Amino acid sequence: MGGLTKLFSQLKEYVLGHEDWLMEKILSYAKQRNYTKYTSTLKEAWRLSITGLSKSLIEALDVKGKDLELGPHEEYTSDPASHFGRIEAERHRQRGISIDMFLGLMKYYRQSYSDLIRESKFKDDIKYQYEQIIKRFFDRVEIGFCTEWASTGDEDIVKELQRNNRVMTNEKNKYLTIFESLSMPVFIVGLDGTIENMNHAASGMLHYDTAPGTQYYGEKDTLKLFFIEVFPWLDKSFKNFISGTDTKKTFETAINDKGQFFFISFSRSLDISGKFSNAIAIIEDITKRKTMEKELEKLATTDPLTGAKNRRSFLNLFEKEMKRSKRYNYTLALVMIDIDHFKKINDNFGHETGDKILNLLVAKCHSVLRDSDIFARWGGEEFIILLPETDLLQASSAAERLRGALAQSELRTNDGTNINFTVSIGFTIFGNKNILIDEIIKKADKALYLAKKQGRNRAVFL
Repeated sequence: MGGLTKLFSQLKEYVLGHEDWLMEKILSYAKQRNYTKYTSTLKEAWRLSITGLSKSLIEALDVKGKDLELGPHEEYTSDPASHFGRIEAERHRQRGISIDMFLGLMKYYRQSYSDLIRESKFKDDIKYQYEQIIKRFFDRVEIGFCTEWASTGDEDIVKELQRNNRVMTNEKNKYLTIFESLSMPVFIVGLDGTIENMNHAASGMLHYDTAPGTQYYGEKDTLKLFFIEVFPWLDKSFKNFISGTDTKKTFETAINDKGQFFFISFSRSLDISGKFSNAIAIIEDITKRKTMEKELEKLATTDPLTGAKNRRSFLNLFEKEMKRSKRYNYTLALVMIDIDHFKKINDNFGHETGDKILNLLVAKCHSVLRDSDIFARWGGEEFIILLPETDLLQASSAAERLRGALAQSELRTNDGTNINFTVSIGFTIFGNKNILIDEIIKKADKALYLAKKQGRNRAVFL
């Protein structure tokens, strides 16, 4: 008895451990014999059918033991294998599958399990026992199937089909409601490029004044639309997708100089046999989102008063430039600028005038600096500049140009007063050695302090 239990346990474990193999095998047979024209090609659907069969097989072994042989007085209603067959009969009949089609496919399920045993490494006598169990198990499944099918009359079948038709109609209405309610324009496009269907948002995008559901319950529009004629800017992308092998492709694109942005999604829709039947195209206008993202990025990286980079943005760029300098072995210069006696300007002329002085400084610095230089407002009336690929002589020249240009700047107030100002500048240079950014900034700040201490309106190197 112990040996028999071990034999059954071994079969159970082997079948359960090879469900993926069985799924691939039956799917291969189904494709070869064209059964996939009438059922799903999704692997998960076939995996579920294998799982159901294997579970039923194990239950049958637990209940009947090795005695799966058939008898004239067998009570099949209590048999797990026959019960599985009856359930499958009801399910497949409701789906419109004929009995001959189902039994034909079942032969290949049986073949798949037999192949699994034959290709195993069990001894021949064990293989024979296992194959006999598999054969009798499938015989019981088919008996259950035929019993259920034969016990259902024509009137019952008609009622069953009517009931299932109502279920399918409700399901269709549910998904159509979802389809029409989507805020994103969705187009169903045939392989010849014609737009076969579109939701309400898509109709609105094309300026069609239609109510949701008109495509399904109203008169059919005789106008034939071609996708690439409606969206010529997607011509190349759509043709590449249709001719390619990707199941889905998403991207963002701008279509004109006005900064109009769209999110595009192409997906393949497969028919029941797994063939590429049409494409699902989603075209969403994301211009507002892009504009908002740019505004948020601007708020996060720039000083709101002057439009210069803020401290956070500057430090991020500083770190990147430090890494670059190490890679390419060049020196950099760091420059700090502070407006002399800025408090007096605010006290004498008001903060609004002080703000104008800050904006004037930023504009003047940008006119003097190179495009590669990184300029930011450090805080208050203090500004900071990173000069990539700059040696001491170049840094000294740049600092003096900045000081001179700012000293010659002049702001004319509303009452006709001309305001001039000067700046103090501290700068330092550093190479590609390992040095902390904070230490470099402190050194430039110390040079700035010396410039102020020595009389202001000057540039000091440290």
